Amino acid sequence: MVRQLNILLLLMMLCSSTAAAAITAQVDRYSINMNETINLMIEVSGDDSGEPDTSPVEQDFTILSRNQSSSYSLLNGAMSSKSTWFLVLRPRHAGALSIPALTIGSKQTTAINIQVDKTTIRPSSGAAPQGHLWIDMRVEPETVRVQQQAIITLRIYQAVTLSQAQLTEPQSDRAMIVRLGEDKTYQVNREGRNWSVTERRYALFPQQHGSLKLEPVQLTGSVLAGRSNYGSPFQSTRPVHVQSNAVQLAVDAMPGDWQGDTWLPAKQIELLEDWPSGEFTVGDSITRTLTLRANGLNSSQLPELTILLPDHLKAYADKAVLSDHTQSDGVHGSRQEKLAILATRPGIFILPGLDVRWWNTETQTMQTASLPPRTFKVSEGLVNIHQPSASHTANIKPEITPEKNPVQPNSQASFWWKWLALFSTLGWLLSLVFWFYKSRDRQAAPSDSDVLMAITTLKKNVLQACQKQQSKACEQSLLRFAALQWPHANIHNLTTLAMHCDTRLAQEVKTLERQLYAKKNNDIWQAKQLQLAFEQADFTVSYVQTSVEKKALPALYPK
Repeated sequence: MVRQLNILLLLMMLCSSTAAAAITAQVDRYSINMNETINLMIEVSGDDSGEPDTSPVEQDFTILSRNQSSSYSLLNGAMSSKSTWFLVLRPRHAGALSIPALTIGSKQTTAINIQVDKTTIRPSSGAAPQGHLWIDMRVEPETVRVQQQAIITLRIYQAVTLSQAQLTEPQSDRAMIVRLGEDKTYQVNREGRNWSVTERRYALFPQQHGSLKLEPVQLTGSVLAGRSNYGSPFQSTRPVHVQSNAVQLAVDAMPGDWQGDTWLPAKQIELLEDWPSGEFTVGDSITRTLTLRANGLNSSQLPELTILLPDHLKAYADKAVLSDHTQSDGVHGSRQEKLAILATRPGIFILPGLDVRWWNTETQTMQTASLPPRTFKVSEGLVNIHQPSASHTANIKPEITPEKNPVQPNSQASFWWKWLALFSTLGWLLSLVFWFYKSRDRQAAPSDSDVLMAITTLKKNVLQACQKQQSKACEQSLLRFAALQWPHANIHNLTTLAMHCDTRLAQEVKTLERQLYAKKNNDIWQAKQLQLAFEQADFTVSYVQTSVEKKALPALYPK
C-alpha cells in the first residue's frame, strides 16, 4: 500500500513539472564590432527534451564554442529540471543580423536582433585608444633610403585582463624585419583613462626603393569578463580579436653622388685596429685585428676589410667573425677580421691605410671611417749561437793536460772550422723555416680542382637566377662568382664587376644594378639577355689593366 502511494506521488510531481515547461534565449550584448564576439544562452525548464538545432544561427555567425549543463531540484514536493546551452558567436559580416528562433522539443525561442558595426582599418598611428583593447603601430622615420634601418613600435593598450594572447608579426616581402629585445610593460594615462601597455619593437631594412606598406597586425586571445545580467557561470572569459592600424613607409634610392664601393646607410660607423706591441723579428707571426662596427646595420651588410701588402710580407687570414646585437634603438652589427702577417726578410714595412665610406642617415652626408698607414720594423731573427758571451768566457778556465809536449791546434784551421759550423747550422735553420711556411701555404691554399669546381657551381647559380628572373639572387651569385674568378680584384658591387667584363656583359650587369638600386630607372632588366651574355663571355681575358698592380705599394727593397 505504501509503495503504491509513493508511485502516485511521483506521477503527480512529474505532471506539475510538465505544466511549468518553458524556453528562453538571451545574449550578453546587442551591439558589437566585427572583431568581437557575443555569448548566447539557451535555457529550457520542464520536460522538453533534446538539443537545440543551431544550424540557422550559422548563416550569419560562426560558433566558436558550445557547452551544456543540466540540473534537477525537489522543492515542496515538486520536481523541476533545467537544461542550459552556452554558445560563443562571432559575426561573419557587418550589418543588422538576427539570431533566428530556435526549436527544442515542442517549444521555440524568440528571434534576437544584433547590430554589427564594420571594422575600419586605421590608416595611421597615434589615435587615442578606444574600447577595452587597442593596438597602435608606428614606424620611424617615415622616410628612409634603401637598406636604411627604420624602427617599428607596437603598443598594446589593455583595460581588461588578457590571457592566451597571440600576436602576429609585421611582414613584408620587400624588407627584412628583425625583432628587438624583450617586450616592455608600463602604465600610461590617455584621455583621462589608465591603460596597461605592452610595447614591442622591430628593426626594418627595406630592400627596394618605392612605397612600402605594412598591413595591420592581428591579436587574438581571451579576456576576463564580468558576470552578465543573467548570472551565467560561463561568462568568466570571452574571446577577442583586434587589429592595429596600417603604416606606410617611403623608401628613397641611393643618392646620385654616392661614391663608395658598398652602400652603407647607418647612424654611426667606426673602424678599429688592434696591433701587438713589442719588437718583431723575421719569422714572427704578427696578428693585426680590424673591427668594423655599425649602428643601424646588420653584420651581413658590412664589407670585407681587404688591404694590399708590400713585398716580402705574407698574410694568412682567419674567417671573419660576424655578430649582431639588438637594442631598443636598433641593430648594432660588427665584423672582425684577423690577419697573421709574416715578414720573409728584415726591414721597415708600411701597411697602407684603410678607408670605408658610409652614408650618415642623420645628417644625409657621405662620411669616411679611416685607419692611418701602419709602419713597423722587422729585425733579423737568427742569433749566432756559437759565439759565447763575454761573461761566459770570463768564467772558463784553461784546461792543463799532463802531457809533456801538448799539441797546439792550428789557429787558422780552427778559424775555418768555426765558420763552417756556423754556416751549416744557419743553412739548416733556414731550410727548416722555409719548409715550415711552404707546408702551411700548401695546406691553406685550396687546390685548383676545388676552385674550378666552385666556379662551375657559381656559374650555374647565376644562370638559374636568370632563368627564374630573380634579380637579387642574380646579383649575389654574380658577386660570389667574381670573388673566385678574380680573387685579387676586391669586387663588392656590380659597378666594379662590370669593369672586369666584356662590353656586352658589362652593359647587362649595369642594367641589373639600375633595376635594383636606381631611383629613376627607364631600363627594364632582361634576365634572358644577361643569361646569354654571361654564357658567351670569356672570363679568361682581363678587361681591366692590372688595377690591383696600380694600387700596390712600391717594393721597399728594389733590386
